Amino acid sequence: MRKGWIIAIGAAVALFVLAYGASPYLAVRGFVAAAKQGDAEKLRGSVDFPAVRADLKPQLAAAVTTRMERDPAMRGNPLAGLGAMLMPSILDRMIDSVVTPEGIAALVRAGKVGHIETGSAPPRRVDYGFHYAALNRFDVTLRRQGATDDPVKLVFERRGLFAWKLIRIALPQGSLTGPADATPAEASPSEGSPDSNAIGA
Repeated sequence: MRKGWIIAIGAAVALFVLAYGASPYLAVRGFVAAAKQGDAEKLRGSVDFPAVRADLKPQLAAAVTTRMERDPAMRGNPLAGLGAMLMPSILDRMIDSVVTPEGIAALVRAGKVGHIETGSAPPRRVDYGFHYAALNRFDVTLRRQGATDDPVKLVFERRGLFAWKLIRIALPQGSLTGPADATPAEASPSEGSPDSNAIGA
């Protein structure tokens, strides 16, 4: 009888560890499937919107500032100061348009921000890589096939034992401060890691 209890407890512990370790992979697959299906309700429950907005704003602010500094037309332009003053409200509107269930679904499907799908050309395939960054952090990379810029990275955080939520969208600065799909000589090194695995488009 005692041996039976030990076996049962061991099996329960093994099952718990397996579920604990596999939970982000299952959550991410569900997240990607919901994005492809346009399931806004499911996406809404998988995203910490305040955290994503708070993290995205400094990324966009840095990108806009860099573009203004590189633009010769803005140097010495008296309107540059006005643009800097209006930047916070402009960024807020940009972020509000991206950080919605619909905006995140479009990002996941296209592998980039601001992409509008049309019927004129078939959409590019997007490869999804995923791996643990820490015990309670899980990274997902989105790379459009044929693109040479760094991938978009989604960061998920464990909530409780088995639930995960998107808390950060890390945009490649090269695509924000320069032309998208830069040439190989201009592209930054990839963020992809050897243990990332494609889970299909």
